[in-house]
Amino acid sequence: MIFLFSLSVLIFVILYALREHPNSTSRYLADDAQEVSFTKDRIDGLSVGVIGGGISGLSASKYLLESGARVTLFEKNNKVGGNNDPYLEGGRHYATTVIVTYPCQQPHYLNLCRELGISQIMHDFSNLEGAIVVDDRIINTKMGSGPFTFIKYILKHCSFKELFDGLCIMFLFYRQFKLLPESKKSIKDVLGERLVNSRVFTHVFMPWIGINTWCRFDDISSQPAHIFGAFIYEYALALTIRKKDFLPGENGWCVLDGRIIHKLEEQLSLNSFYSQHLSSEVKNIYRKNNKVIVETHKQEFKFDAIILANQPFQALPLIGEIGTPKLISELRKWPKMDCYVILHSDFSNIKNMPWVHQTYKNKSTNKFYITNTIKPIMSNIKFDYVITFVYNTENYLDFKEYHLDNSKVVKLYKPKLPIFTLENSVNRNALWKLIDQDCKDVYWTHACKSGIQYHNNAILNSKRVVKKMINNLKVI
Repeated sequence: MIFLFSLSVLIFVILYALREHPNSTSRYLADDAQEVSFTKDRIDGLSVGVIGGGISGLSASKYLLESGARVTLFEKNNKVGGNNDPYLEGGRHYATTVIVTYPCQQPHYLNLCRELGISQIMHDFSNLEGAIVVDDRIINTKMGSGPFTFIKYILKHCSFKELFDGLCIMFLFYRQFKLLPESKKSIKDVLGERLVNSRVFTHVFMPWIGINTWCRFDDISSQPAHIFGAFIYEYALALTIRKKDFLPGENGWCVLDGRIIHKLEEQLSLNSFYSQHLSSEVKNIYRKNNKVIVETHKQEFKFDAIILANQPFQALPLIGEIGTPKLISELRKWPKMDCYVILHSDFSNIKNMPWVHQTYKNKSTNKFYITNTIKPIMSNIKFDYVITFVYNTENYLDFKEYHLDNSKVVKLYKPKLPIFTLENSVNRNALWKLIDQDCKDVYWTHACKSGIQYHNNAILNSKRVVKKMINNLKVI
């Protein structure tokens, strides 16, 4: 009897210790998965300018039009899409700078795809081995087939010390992701000096996870541990399904190839209250006679309100003088980094595998850097091209000189990426709720407002900012 009682107490203590903290990243992501309900209030006839033609600007335009606004979108490039810039050749569509989605973990993205009639194309690589290169060893493993299969493969290739280090790293990130409130603790703060310099972290976790959270080795002292952990347990080894009514083919990694961009643009163009100006860079924004004036290199436009749907470094020069102090202060917390996305036909590393993660040492800086080479659709399909991601100019130059056949490069993309830091990535929802509440006629939205920067978060934040704009303009 005493044994059973003691066992019950022990089980209760363990379950209590492993409960989800109400202020954890895991809890916030559960909140983010909930649908944003719009009130019946409308802003019929009000004019709104949207600066930026990526997924944030296009989805914001959609929700504005549904609320009765007249919308004008400005995009400096000659086509919409932002960083998601597909490459088309011979009628074949290649994804580029962003290539994956996880629909059942991204309900706002999935709902919009369903509304637009877009079906998911699976990255069918769960039964195919990719490779993680660790010095002179190649760890062939399967991803996308669940955590137990992945762990089984890792067990076959790693030493006892590497396994122990890996399990410690996994637990520490799980603890930071689900069991503790979000905090200004960096990856290095949580793992400590020994684990961040362990071979399993530098050669497995960094090319596997770091490449997806836009974390370079220079960032391990400044990227929040809960951001890094979120990718592990929300996507790579998903623990909780966010959208329960997923259909077959929606519960794994799927292709993001620009179809949602094209469908949104097509739908918007059918609305008589919508217009867009391509190759139209906004030069200046100011207020005059209770209107917001947007100047391009060609003409001026007057609006009742505007939404900037671009990156912080792009928005700041335009609204530094007219944005609210809270908004400007927050935008200044976002540094940027260079990313190089190479579309090429050098198969010497990837061969016919769906993906390969590699860590190299830069010959000039003597520092590690990570690369990820993948097929446009990770499967056993033969493609003409593959895609390699490299962060930082000095690392791109090293990779280009020593690890790539430059005669096989088809196209180079150079998107700028916002960097997660300890100052900009804690308790985001509560903070942005206060910032947006304070705005009247100048708003900003981007995927990075809600942590990991997928299309899902761009759509979610567009809904939230439009809802807040409707409420604020209604009061005015």
